[in-house]
This record gives sequence, C-alpha cells and structure tokens, in this order.
Amino acid sequence: MLCQRCRVVYPCRDGVLDLGDLDEEAAIAQEREGVRRTEHNPALGGINDEFDDLSHAEGALKDAILALPYGNASRYYAEPGYFANVRATVPAFDFLLAHLNLRAGQRALDLGADLTWATCQMARRGLDCTAVDINHHLSVGRLFEQSAAVSYHCVRANMSNVPFRSGTFDVVLVMNALHHALHLGAVVANISRMLKPGGCLAFSEPYCATVADKARFGRAQIEAGISEQTYLLHEWHGTLINAGFRVRTTRVGESFAAIYEKAYGGDPDVFAGFYEGRLTVVDAPGEVDAGSIFPVTISVENRGNAVWTSVSQFPVHASFHLSRRNGDGDVLQSFDNARTPLPSEIGPGQRATIAVTVTAAWEPGEYVAEIDLVHEFVRWFASKGLGYHPVRFRVSAP
Repeated sequence: MLCQRCRVVYPCRDGVLDLGDLDEEAAIAQEREGVRRTEHNPALGGINDEFDDLSHAEGALKDAILALPYGNASRYYAEPGYFANVRATVPAFDFLLAHLNLRAGQRALDLGADLTWATCQMARRGLDCTAVDINHHLSVGRLFEQSAAVSYHCVRANMSNVPFRSGTFDVVLVMNALHHALHLGAVVANISRMLKPGGCLAFSEPYCATVADKARFGRAQIEAGISEQTYLLHEWHGTLINAGFRVRTTRVGESFAAIYEKAYGGDPDVFAGFYEGRLTVVDAPGEVDAGSIFPVTISVENRGNAVWTSVSQFPVHASFHLSRRNGDGDVLQSFDNARTPLPSEIGPGQRATIAVTVTAAWEPGEYVAEIDLVHEFVRWFASKGLGYHPVRFRVSAP
C-alpha cells in the first residue's frame, strides 16, 4: 500500500497493513516473540489448544473467539487462560462503552487491539474503526468482520509511534495494553496528538496500591519475555494529566478503568470529584440491647464523577463512629468500626439503599452513631462534604 504523503510502500497481508518493522526497537521484537512463546500457556494468559494461526480457527475455538468478550458455554471460558481473562474485563469494558456516548460515524482507534474483539464491538455501533497492535493476531479481525457484517482497518505498528495524522480520532480505546508499553509517557503523548480536541481516551489497566505490589507485578510474564510496566494510581493519573488530559469518569475496581478527555487543566488528584453525593438516614431504632448488632438503613446517591464499589484495592464501605452522650458533649468511644460493603456498584447519578451494621456498647446509656462512607486507605467521605449524619439511640440495661 502506498502512503500518499511520504510515498513509502507498506506491505498488506491477510487484511493487515504492516508498519511494524520500520525503525523497530529490539524490545518490541522481543515482546512479539514473548507473545508467541506464551500463547499456548494458559497460566500466562494463553489458550489451551493447538493452533498455528487463530484467524484460521474452526469449530469450538472459532466459536469461543467470536463470543468475545462475553463468552459462551465452551470449556475455553470455564478454565484459566486467555478467554477467562478477557471475560473478567467485561465490567470495565461495559462501563467504558456506557460512558463514552459513542455515535455512528465517529472515528475510533483500538490501541493494543489483540484479536480485535473490542474493535468489532465499536464497529457494530457504526463507528469508523482502526485496530493497532504489534502482534500477529490482528488477522483474526477477518473472522469478526465476517460474523458481524462490519468492516474496519487493521494496522500492525508500535503504539508508541504509530504515525496517524494529528487530530484524526474522536475516541481511543485501550484494553489492558498500556501497561505493556516500554515508555508510557511516549504512548500517552502520541494518543493525545492523534485525538481531536475534546476527544476521549478510554482504557482499562491493572494498577497497584503499593510500591511493593508494583515490584511483584507480572514476574512470571516478565521472565517469559512479556513487557509488564504497571503503575500506582497516581502514576497513571499524573502521566495522563501531563499529556494534556483531564478526568471525565473513573472506575477503580478490579482494574483502573477511566475516560480522560483531551483538555488541559486536569486536577492532580485522581479522586477529585469522587466524593460528591448525598446520604440520608432512612430508618434506625431508638433503643437497643447492650452489645447487640442492629441495622441502620441509609440511602446514598452518587453525585460525583466515579463509580463507588467495594470490589477494589481502594474499596468504598459504609461504617460509623460511636460516641457516648453526656451533659458536657459527646465522648468518642470508637472511631473505626465494622464495615458494611455496598450492595452493588454505585455509578455517577445512581442511588442505593444500605443496611449499615452497627454494634451497640455494653454499658447502658445514651449514644450516637455517626454514619459515613469510607474510601479505604484514602479518606472518609464526611471530610469531603458528605455531612454529619448522627443516629441517636439508647442502650438498655441487660
């Protein structure tokens, strides 16, 4: 294929435009070989089957591929490996699609597209899509195109310097690929360049809560030749802010899923806007037995820009602070108390009812439980404006 701008001829094989060998770093070639070595090893994210080229898959294997990311009843999704790993990303993937406000005709880039299942999902929504990856699986896109009756472009290239024109895309989607980049800053800067002003980068990536976790991450994959470069949350966020992005919405659950828009002026705190909401006490007893455990029913509304979830390395729980009342003022008895998980994820604009578990003191008297939400390892919500929500009750004598 001839580039109209630079007049260079690029090969096109099996429907894939190949830019991958131009000025390629040795580490990129090493990464590609690492993918080949591990693609049959389910313990390292591979597929437990014999195949040479997944684009020629037949039978149950082909059906499993075409069922991505949601899966089917085949053994491939019931055992560890590639298919189970992809299905585990569905909550994050659905979150991103639900908040991207995709429109037919938009131009979308799926970076690190792998088998192109995510590209196909966007193409089915009428977007003009391009899939980019360095590996040899892009030709699987032909299976998706034929099955879904869609069409999209596949380009083998290094995502750090893929040479699309500036301002080409409305959306860039990256599913678990950025942490394989050798130079995250370079990749993010290139994404920013390729996006139109106001365009969105949507991604789901692993993250680490501590420096020790980061040092341990992906050891087996690294030993097999796969590049693993994951980061702490503030490192992910800082790199994106420095490249000219700001947060639209986030979901810090089993992965760090987020949508950042190309617009300067982002807040350096990844959790800015996280705590906006409303808490109302719906029902609580006025008198309880000493040492008893009782529920306080609350209603919460998420008015922020991020998902609240209890399934996270930084989970959100409901809890309380317990004080004893006397004439001189309340006396704190215990600040940290039992946690109550959220019944489900609470996204921006959503509400939920929670039965908060409160434990009464053993000594009779008048008490107050201050109900609050806590973002574990970060802060209590009341400190960010959720307010003071006291529940006053009497502990009766045994």
